[in-house]
Amino acid sequence: MSAPTLHDPSLRTDRFASARQVADAVLYEGYVLYPYRASAQKNQLRWQFGVLAPPAYATSSGSERSAMRTEVIVDPGDQPRLCVRIRCLQAQHRRVEATSDGGVSYSPVDALDVNGTTVVPWDEAVEHEIDLDVADLLPSGQATREHRITLPAGDEIELLRDHRGEIVGRSVRRREEVDGLVRTSIRDADGAGQFVKVSVTVENTTTWNGDGANRDVAMRRSLIAVHTLLAADDAKFVSLLEPTALADDAVAACVNDGTFPVLIGDAVASDVMLSSPIILYDFPAIAPESAGDFCDSTEIDEILALRVLTLTDEEKAEARGTDPRAAAIIDRCDGMPDEIWSRLHGALRTLRPIEPVPEPEPSVPWWDPGQDSSFDPFTDTMDIGGVEVGTGTRVRLRPSRRADAHDLFYAGRLATVKGVFNDVDGAQHVAVALDDDPAADMLEWQGRFLYFHPDEIEVLRTLRVLVAGIGNIFLGDDGFGVEVIKHIDPAMLPDGTTAADFGIRGVHLAYELLEGYDALVLVDAMPLGEPAGTVAIFEPDVESIDPTGVDAHSMNPAVVLGLLAGMGGHVPRVVVVGCQPLTLDEGIGLSEPVAAAVGPAVEAVHQVLADIHSAPDKEPQS
Repeated sequence: MSAPTLHDPSLRTDRFASARQVADAVLYEGYVLYPYRASAQKNQLRWQFGVLAPPAYATSSGSERSAMRTEVIVDPGDQPRLCVRIRCLQAQHRRVEATSDGGVSYSPVDALDVNGTTVVPWDEAVEHEIDLDVADLLPSGQATREHRITLPAGDEIELLRDHRGEIVGRSVRRREEVDGLVRTSIRDADGAGQFVKVSVTVENTTTWNGDGANRDVAMRRSLIAVHTLLAADDAKFVSLLEPTALADDAVAACVNDGTFPVLIGDAVASDVMLSSPIILYDFPAIAPESAGDFCDSTEIDEILALRVLTLTDEEKAEARGTDPRAAAIIDRCDGMPDEIWSRLHGALRTLRPIEPVPEPEPSVPWWDPGQDSSFDPFTDTMDIGGVEVGTGTRVRLRPSRRADAHDLFYAGRLATVKGVFNDVDGAQHVAVALDDDPAADMLEWQGRFLYFHPDEIEVLRTLRVLVAGIGNIFLGDDGFGVEVIKHIDPAMLPDGTTAADFGIRGVHLAYELLEGYDALVLVDAMPLGEPAGTVAIFEPDVESIDPTGVDAHSMNPAVVLGLLAGMGGHVPRVVVVGCQPLTLDEGIGLSEPVAAAVGPAVEAVHQVLADIHSAPDKEPQS
């Protein structure tokens, strides 16, 4: 399609050439995956990245977005200008038909063999580049520019012939029209400095009347693998991953929705940015050892190439008939020379000789915590926002843009601090374990944690409360506490509250309480001098319990609290929800009156939790 007239086409040509290779890889990321056959399960759900669906479909399905926004910061010169290019794919459905009635007509088929290639139905992609007008970056505060774009509909027919030239079928390709809108605005950036904020929003404005249609049909009315390229003349873009101190406030105010802008091209010039749905670092590049795209840049070329060689001839025939890009991958791997295989296996990045520097052998490795006994990550603390943070502190994770790509998925998750670590450069890092990770105990035993900078965690100021069910399920109604825990819905508990069945594991419960809780709610069967099934709430006198007289082989609230006190632990507040048992004879299952008390006991637990969390005189632990 035609692009708007440009004031200076050389601006675009010179700047975007450096981004072409990486931008192409982004455009076709996930397009077709190993084993590169249309019938493969992983190729049944197409178009994973950068999909902008029709607004009505996006709203009804909840699985796709209809718009994405890019915001970047520019450090302008005297006469700065901006060029914007939008790149995307348009789905094109290919139907395969075989000749019938002696070649007079055609009928749709699931597959058609054409000279050893198995041609199958498939949604191909048509590549589009849309260039916007070159814009002056100064003065800022200009009116928002709107550019309407259209990916045109189309129909194509390709005749399929055998080796004799006889027509054996045809491919019928159809594209649906897709409409979009690009809004560009230029404003003064927040904070100090003469920075300019550039916002580019890409929207799908296609009318959609296909309520209930499947996703494949909706994708044919979508902008796919959308990414934005921005080039500046007489200006530099500011890194959003590692901004200068002067640009911190400006970068912090940027909102990027569905896209991730990074610097690309010349690191000195910093005049081109790629904003894509793929998380990248600044100045990404294709490894020179790579012989071609595998449409999956998170994989290793050598592994995928070797896997291609394991495909059967029938599988390779279908892959070649699936898509030209799939065919190119199969052919490239089949004909890859030895020198390319060697190059994929490893690379020497430098041949510069390194002169050994004799140093005295330390008695303890430099990385060993024992090297400096003044540091102990499991007892050290640090100040974050006026709160002393150390082992046991509960936090919410707020990874910044400089975090590892995987860490960004932990944004907003709750975690518990397991240590404060100092690196060799003097920087401090907080080691945490996710609260909802079922493997947290095993990972902690292995010493494996997630690490974040202090400015990437938010210290929770909510109370940490443990609801513990105790008792022996083999002694009739002493199984009361365990049964109550089963009926507590974790989703209904206040933030910071955990409910768990501890049975007769009193020592285990005492050690758990050493992790640091603000309150403990014990649920147990106990003599109350009342009719069986009576539920009571009371707070024991924790200070009066003598830890020296505790029998660790029995299990009741006094035992647990005595064990805890004996280990130097303390819980500021303890509440017991007790029930009068009917019998403690051997047997599994609750008696009728005690079973009827489970529901009221659950309500009592929630009543106690509401009281604990609303008590104004109870300060949460830090």
